[in-house]
Formats: sequence, structure tokens, C-alpha cells
Amino acid sequence: MKRGIISIICLLSLYVLPAKATLVIIQITAEIDDVYDPYGYLGGKIKVGDIITGMYTYDLSTLDSNPLPQGADYVYRNEPSGIFLRVGGFEFKSDPLTLDFVIEIINDHFSGGLSYIYLLISYSNLPLSNGSAVGGISWTLEDTTGKALSSDALPTTAPVLEDWGFNRLNIGGGTRARPFGFLGHVTSAEVIPEPSTILFLGLGSLILRKRRYP
Repeated sequence: MKRGIISIICLLSLYVLPAKATLVIIQITAEIDDVYDPYGYLGGKIKVGDIITGMYTYDLSTLDSNPLPQGADYVYRNEPSGIFLRVGGFEFKSDPLTLDFVIEIINDHFSGGLSYIYLLISYSNLPLSNGSAVGGISWTLEDTTGKALSSDALPTTAPVLEDWGFNRLNIGGGTRARPFGFLGHVTSAEVIPEPSTILFLGLGSLILRKRRYP
């Protein structure tokens, strides 16, 4: 039995973990600051002060498509990259079939000045459960002190919110003539382990228990 468990972990380390090792999953919590819904798409279910929970995923192996030295654009067309948020009984998430998810990082954009930006946008999203279209989901962080970024490379850790003076989560939808939307600010962000890592750690714990209790 013991040899069998060790064999499984060895196989995971050789095949499962390397295949997933470049994924970064950031779990976020946000608070809503303003809601615009004159046409009732949200049915009064989303209000100022409500809490948004969710996560976004990206792949560190993605290449920068921006030729400028002070900025980088990382474009994602395939799942599992994208964003998923939940609030008021609604789910706001990237469409995996037509994924268009971008992370833009700007490091000291203006010559002689400071402008550091961390921006993620999901352009193609699934409709809400009531059929309402979701046009865009974005999160923008901006810093003018020079503390927030050291390069335009994709980070392996979550943004440190205290380092950014501007913090805006923006979700909109509906139609051009009859839109809806709400704004918020992210209150927490942290990296969470991907499923294969959790499985690996769980099997490791099983071995330890087997050793302690023969």
C-alpha cells in the first residue's frame, strides 16, 4: 500500500505538476461602491456595500505581445485563464469558448514621471442567469510612487493592495442604449494553490499519517 501511494505521488510530480506549474490563481474579495441599473437587469439584488468574491487565472508562460519596453500585454485565448466573480446571486465570468482575457502591466510609462499600472480585462463573458449580456469585467490598479512594480513581467504573487493608490473594479453589461454597471474596489487578493498542488499536498499528508500510525 505504501509503495503504491509513493508511486502515485511520483507520477504526479512528473506529469501533473509540471503541466500546471505555470498557472497563477489569484483569489479576490471586493466591495461595491456604486451601482447603475435603471433598466432593472440586476433586479435590485446588487447594492452598494455588497461583497464580491471570486478569482482570476493566468499562465506565466504567456509571452508579451507589446513591443514597447515600458509596457507589456499578455493575451489569453484559452481556458483555464480568465476571471470568475460572484455577487448578489449572479455570476460574472469569462466565456471559455470565446476567451479574450488580457493582463496589461505598465512600468514607468511617462518619461520623467511615474505611472505604474496593473490592468486586467475580460472582454468576452458569459451572459447572466437571466440572459442579460455582460460586456466587460476589468480591474485597474495605478501607482504614482514607484513602489508597486519593479518590471512589466507577469507577477507570481498577488498585487499588494497597499502599494496602489488607485483601485477600481468595473463590471458592465446590457446594451449600448440600455446599459447597467457597477463599480467597486478590491479589499483582498492572494494566490491560492491550483487543484493539482492541493492533491499533491493531500497525498503527502496521507503518507505522513501512514508513517505515524502503522
